[in-house]
Amino acid sequence: MDLKFNLQSYPCSVCGSSDFVLKYNIKGFDIVQCKACSFVYVNPRIKTEELYKLYASDYFNNTQFGYENYELNARLRIMTFEKWYSLIVPFLGPKKEKALDIGCAAGDFIEVLMRNGWKDAEGIELDPTMIERLHEKKIPVSNIPLEKMEATKKYDLITLFDVIEHLPGLSEALNKLKNILEANGTIALITPDYSSTQRKIFGKRWFQYKPYEHIQYFTPDSLTRALKPHGLKIIHHSASGQCADAEFLGSRLERYNFKRLASLFNGITGLFGLKNKAWYADTGSMFVIIKHDPKA
Repeated sequence: MDLKFNLQSYPCSVCGSSDFVLKYNIKGFDIVQCKACSFVYVNPRIKTEELYKLYASDYFNNTQFGYENYELNARLRIMTFEKWYSLIVPFLGPKKEKALDIGCAAGDFIEVLMRNGWKDAEGIELDPTMIERLHEKKIPVSNIPLEKMEATKKYDLITLFDVIEHLPGLSEALNKLKNILEANGTIALITPDYSSTQRKIFGKRWFQYKPYEHIQYFTPDSLTRALKPHGLKIIHHSASGQCADAEFLGSRLERYNFKRLASLFNGITGLFGLKNKAWYADTGSMFVIIKHDPKA
């Protein structure tokens, strides 16, 4: 499927400046850096009102954007979600009742929450195929984007795993998060880290550059600056990864055109009998815990 989109220029989502410098051109999109605050984003990008077409167009089974075959790595993804939940637990408040997973896909993390005693867990998802699966699992789900949802409750835990970099209305989304988060609630997010060593090593070939949908590239500092006007603050951040095996990593290297490295990697893992071994691998992302700022 080869979808066509209209592009439009937008100001920096963090500081509002329209003064920027070109960093790269990737897949026909300009990756730029704000001259005022150094935030990195795609500009011009797909028009906001058209962005949602991506997530209603086989986003989880697509070669142009999104995931080539989301279900292929279900075992590894569930292992990753269990790991991420264990990282979140120390930052939870005393109440563990209502949870919202934004961009919940097939609902695997919601099922992790349910297995850990969360009885009122729900999601937001825009892909129609995934919504059908969620209905089959009887998982409550909304197809309204975060920045447009009408909140009817507050949540003890809100998760955004590889989501915030997609959001066109960043200020509106952060304000919504503030309004739907319980007083002692927790926001946990994972997003590509522009300041990561991985990004610095790979440069233009960093696999997190996906300019159709990854329209914002945060660092801990730029995310802190974006959160501040909304009375939210980072209380923890660290490097993040995901569970992977040799087959998954080899296929990723192939997909992002590191063919020689993929061949070498596959040879080594085969030689040492590591084909079926899974481990937690750095993805150049950051794990962030956010709370209400008591000083705001």
